[in-house]
Amino acid sequence: MRIAIAGKGGTGKTTIAGTLARIRAQQGRSVIAVDADTNPNLATVLGVPPDRAQDMLSLPRNLMERRTFEDGTTRVVFTEPPDEVLEKYGLLAPDSVRLVIMGKVNHGGAG
Repeated sequence: MRIAIAGKGGTGKTTIAGTLARIRAQQGRSVIAVDADTNPNLATVLGVPPDRAQDMLSLPRNLMERRTFEDGTTRVVFTEPPDEVLEKYGLLAPDSVRLVIMGKVNHGGAG
């Protein structure tokens, strides 16, 4: 199952996403939480200490590419095996939620 949460700024998307991820993980589900915000805060909601969250690597752009398949569908896929991507860029948060950050703002004007 894939769930995406989107909406206007300041409406609680991060809180809802983090809470839902933890609840599903507590129910025994395998959960990968992806923070695609330019100002990632999902780690905080998941209970990750600030020092660990700050040290996380975000997924580099060259790790994903758009591919068109024989059936005509186009999807974005990893250029490396997904398990290796999670091992290198993911962080195991409380309740066994695996957190991945899509991108961070590293300098002014980037967000």
